[in-house]
Amino acid sequence: MNQEETRIQNLENEVKLLKIEIAYLKRILGVEREMKDSIAWEKLERVGRKISNSWKSDKQSWQLISEERR
Repeated sequence: MNQEETRIQNLENEVKLLKIEIAYLKRILGVEREMKDSIAWEKLERVGRKISNSWKSDKQSWQLISEERR
């Protein structure tokens, strides 16, 4: 391979990497623009309060989670 062919190959590789980086940035920016649905969060918090009010265990939730992880 001569110098020009090597240079062309290097440039093609750079273009491929830039395309990957652009796709990655588009995904990140899309996630950042995503809005949280406040109504859904309120419903989730209400359900969480109902669950915690009816919780029947001598152990704290963190203790149960810790035991499950083992």
